[in-house]
Order: sequence, then C-alpha cells, then structure tokens
Amino acid sequence: MAENTAVAEKKEAESRELVAKDFTEAMVVKIKQKEKFGLTFPKDYNYTNELMSAMLILQDTQDMNKEPVLQSCTRASIENALIEMVTDGLSIRKKQCYPVAYAGKLSCQPSVYGATCLARRYGLKDINASVIYKGDVFKYHKEDAKTIIDCHEQSFENIDNDKIVGAYAVAIMGNGEKIAEVMTMAQIKTAWKQGYGYKETGNGVHQKFADQMAMKTVKNRLLKAINNTHSGFGKEDDYEEISHDEMLEQDVAYDIEQNANTVDFDEDNIIDVEPTDAADKQSEELPPFMQSEED
Repeated sequence: MAENTAVAEKKEAESRELVAKDFTEAMVVKIKQKEKFGLTFPKDYNYTNELMSAMLILQDTQDMNKEPVLQSCTRASIENALIEMVTDGLSIRKKQCYPVAYAGKLSCQPSVYGATCLARRYGLKDINASVIYKGDVFKYHKEDAKTIIDCHEQSFENIDNDKIVGAYAVAIMGNGEKIAEVMTMAQIKTAWKQGYGYKETGNGVHQKFADQMAMKTVKNRLLKAINNTHSGFGKEDDYEEISHDEMLEQDVAYDIEQNANTVDFDEDNIIDVEPTDAADKQSEELPPFMQSEED
C-alpha cells in the first residue's frame, strides 16, 4: 500500500512538473513577443527559470477560501502577475514577491526583499533600520520637510520588545544622499492592523518578534517612498485591497527560518496564502487552461 502511494505521488509530481513546463514555455513565447515591443529585463535575470519556479509554487498555493489559486484566479490575471514579476526582475522562490489572490484575480506583491532589489536599481546603496526603546536618546530634525537623524544612543539594558516606542530607517543612495523615515509605535501598529494576521492581544509574530516586524515596517515605508518616485513600481492602486504590511509577517518568518531559529510559527498568524495538504494535492484537478488540447 505504501509503495503504491509513493508511486502515485511520484507520478502526480511528474505530471505537475510537465504541466508547469508547458505553461512556462507558452509564457516564454508571449514574453519574447513583448520583447519585440520594448519589454526589457534586468541583466543576469533568467526569467524562464523564475517562471518555472513560480508555477511550481503556484500549484501548491491557496487563496483565502482555501481554493487553489490556479483554479480560483483567471488565466489572464495569472499571466499578468507572472509578467509583472519577471518585468521587475523578482523571484517568488527567493521570497522577493508573493502571489496574492483576491476576487478571482492573482497579483504579484513585492516583499521588503523585492522592494530593496528594485530600489537598488534606482540608486539605493544601503538601507538599515533600528528600533527605538524607552530610555534611548533619539534626536532628529527637519530640513525642507526631510527627516534628518541627529543621534541615537541605546543602552543594552533598554532592549525590551515590550518597551518599543518607535523605529526608523535610513537609506543611503549612490550619490551620497541619505533618506530617513521615522515611525512611532502607534503608527507601526496602525500599519499592522491593515493585515489579517495581527491581533492586539495575540501571541503571534508581531508579539514574539516585535522588533523585527517594526524594523521591516519602517523599511517598507521608506522603500515605497523611493520606488514610488520611479517608473515600473509602486502602483498603489493595484494593491488597494491587500495591505503590503501583511506580507511583512511572512518576511519575518523567512528570516527566522534562514537563521535556524527553533521557535514555531502559527501559520494562521503568518499569511492566509498557504500550501495545500498532501491529500488535497492528490484529489485536486488541474484547471481547464492548464490541460492539454488533447484532453
């Protein structure tokens, strides 16, 4: 019985890979046609590989109603999301963007990692963020409406996630210009409330890793300010229904995973888009547009 199950799972996996390959090849043909009309990509970016990786991930991705996104979302929106991903030179595999399904449409939502990659193409040299704790000495001033950080003195004894009063981020551009963003904890929490996973009295990612969440939130705001002043990113209206801050939770989970942290995450507190169970994979039918014309 176990052997038969293993064989069935192997065949299922091979079938999915073949479908992903066929869909990817069709996408590559369309993208090459768009290249003739001026569509360009970042150097050293293999969009064929990224499309294949993205399709394999999408096959195991559900929307908020626990429906496979490849069945609940239109083909046009799936293609547009993937084209948007490769046009910006991002990678779902590297967590630089996330697939977001809403009202039957799929969109490509850049993460903080992806926003940083985009900002580097626009002249970003470095970006750092820090948390401000109660008792810290933090001073800044305004010049021509720009935020200028004067100093931040922090004692080791002040570090306490229950006593965070704010956070700030500083970006250094290629021309030496410094761009800063400061947020109070009240502003940060307001941003968190835009996501589905945040609960003021909960015990999820926001509470366990409040410092990392706060730094990513202020970084995200600063990166938006940089990217929104350049073409090709920052299309606010596209993400009107889904808060970007919602994605910060999965960014933090990814950070912890990469650093081999042993703390378990509650998936319900991370993001509503999650892989299907093995049982669902076996019973799931391929969407019509991914079936071959011979079927």
